[in-house]
Amino acid sequence: MVFSMAGYAVPMLINFAITPLLLKLLGEAGYGLQSLVTVITGYLIVMDMGLDIPITKYLAEDHARKDLEAENHLLNTTFQLYIVMGILGMIILILFAAPLATNVFKVPADMIPSAVMVFRFAGLGFLGSMSLTWGRAVSMGLQRFEITHGISIIANIIGFALGIGTAYMGYGVEGFVLMRVLASFFASFLYWLFIRHFLPTYRINWGFDRSTLRRVSSYVGYGTINRAVSSLVSRLDQTLIGIWLGVAAAGIYAVPFMVVNSCNYMIANMLSFVFPLASELHSLGHLEALRNIFIRATKFITALGSMIYVPLFVLGDLFMKLWVGENMAEQTTTTMRWLIAAGFLTTLTASLTNNIVTGIGQIGLFTRYKTLRALVVGAGCFTLIRPLGLEGAALALFIATAVDILYQFVVIKRDLSISPQTLFRQASLAPIGLGLVLGCIFFFLRPAAHSWIGLIAVGGLYEVIYLVAGYFLGIFGETEIRAVLSLWNSVVNQLARLKARKAA
Repeated sequence: MVFSMAGYAVPMLINFAITPLLLKLLGEAGYGLQSLVTVITGYLIVMDMGLDIPITKYLAEDHARKDLEAENHLLNTTFQLYIVMGILGMIILILFAAPLATNVFKVPADMIPSAVMVFRFAGLGFLGSMSLTWGRAVSMGLQRFEITHGISIIANIIGFALGIGTAYMGYGVEGFVLMRVLASFFASFLYWLFIRHFLPTYRINWGFDRSTLRRVSSYVGYGTINRAVSSLVSRLDQTLIGIWLGVAAAGIYAVPFMVVNSCNYMIANMLSFVFPLASELHSLGHLEALRNIFIRATKFITALGSMIYVPLFVLGDLFMKLWVGENMAEQTTTTMRWLIAAGFLTTLTASLTNNIVTGIGQIGLFTRYKTLRALVVGAGCFTLIRPLGLEGAALALFIATAVDILYQFVVIKRDLSISPQTLFRQASLAPIGLGLVLGCIFFFLRPAAHSWIGLIAVGGLYEVIYLVAGYFLGIFGETEIRAVLSLWNSVVNQLARLKARKAA
């Protein structure tokens, strides 16, 4: 959980630090243009057919059984599939770069040449992202989470540093995007070194193994649907804003969206270990243990969500004013609050449930949930963005949380035999209640948070009071305290070893 949190928290903090500088160097239109790169490449991610899930699952099984032949067949076949898909996607984006810049997105006339080049770089970046996705799936299958998120941190630091440097030197949005693309290839290279080190018997043999293709084929159908739904809808809000309202508006919307989305992903990825754990317990028939873990994990993420989203809701507009300026803060205050509310509800209901559902093999239910949610988001975006602008996009995401709530209700009743009343009483009532009470109290401390020092002091005070009160209310128990102390002792021991080696 610590490595997973760091893997998203560090890039998130870097993003926060450089966003004001990027807005200054690139302008709102340039910032919006670079944010659309992720949107465009996301639409082609359907080509990987969700292969990362079977790679992680089957590699873990083969490695545990020491079945080197099956392991090599799996890695060779999937590696070549990812390379083929990456090359095809790269060609598509390069060929359609000009139409995207001139006919699809509302790009200012003087920026069209830059947009064409940026979209071509996006094609090259798609190839890098495919090889990176393969390497990440392999490291997850080997359960080396420190490698997975360590490489993510390194690549993001290098990409952002080089990107800012090239933009500062006058190469604009093209230089920034190119450096981010090169950083993805560097991350792929680091994954390759990791695989060669931890799987020394792995050898590349060109050609597709039929048994491996049959093995992963059961996931391909649902995986393709999931990827198609995710790629079409996950950034539909930004896409429609870019088409209807312009790339500058897309850049403005991208700022609060990035803040909330980063928090969502950080919490969701802290729970990624639940996926293999749920699979193990379900296969052994330990359903009571699985229920207990679900309830305890729900209490934990509810508390964590209350510690993040409640102060963000109360103080978020003040943070935006200090961070990106009063003008942009005024344009996004209501939008950000709708996004925060949507992120909080999705975190409480869907983040943990997704890991449980995939872990127990209910990929069909997961696909139906994703599809229904996508339809609701799509309908909301097409209906609300034109009349309401940025606020309409955020409101569409909030409305879609009704699907998240229904999804969790079905899973806990059908697959875990937990009543919603029991889950709310045991896991959600105290963390949410404490967060709401503190949120109301700290609303009156807003006048003290109009400077960075004041904002940090008020936010830090909220977190301290929540932790202390949470301990006395039983939200945080002895297990969490032992985990923190264990982590602290581990860090101290590692530092002591490094000091001893240096002295020797």
